[in-house]
Amino acid sequence: MTRMMPETSPISEAVGHEGGERRGLSRRALLLGTSVVAVVAALPAVQAAPAVAKVVKPPLPTWIVGTPGEANHEVIRAATREAAIQFRADPCDFEDDADADPASGEGGPACECCACTDRSGYEATRVAQWDGRPSASITDSDWLDAGFDAICARCGDTATRDDNGCNVAGEAICGGCMKLADWDIVDPEYAAELRAEAESLDPTADTGGRGM
Repeated sequence: MTRMMPETSPISEAVGHEGGERRGLSRRALLLGTSVVAVVAALPAVQAAPAVAKVVKPPLPTWIVGTPGEANHEVIRAATREAAIQFRADPCDFEDDADADPASGEGGPACECCACTDRSGYEATRVAQWDGRPSASITDSDWLDAGFDAICARCGDTATRDDNGCNVAGEAICGGCMKLADWDIVDPEYAAELRAEAESLDPTADTGGRGM
């Protein structure tokens, strides 16, 4: 016959040092186990440290700095107008000259070297809409929108507001290259006036989107 072995539980049965079996756990072991559970339950819950919000610095103000009427303007990022002009300007010709005499103007406030003369003629124009934009993303049409000269995308000549240059679908177009279709986009009322004028001069003229 097969001998039936009594069912045992890992909790209620342990092996002694001599290899013999010892049934049941001692009262001391049970009390110690209960005490550990009670202590762990009584410990306060550990709260996760709050996430530290990343501080994002605002972008520096953007300026266009150069000499009015000249094609030497540059995009400068600086906190103030004065700082923007200082960044744009070349260092004084006498800045590192040990023999410079500020009293006579050399290296002083009244210096008339080329760098200081250029600096005195610079103007800085604030362009808030360019704040935070990479300089490489600023196009000729953006310069035209800001009121500065740009390069016409069609003929390569200078496009200015004074000669009716416009930003047409993201391209700077000079006044000479503007067509009726372009005016339909940027100024429909003016386009209608041009179309009416052309038709009054030549009723047979086809003005449907072509240049004047």
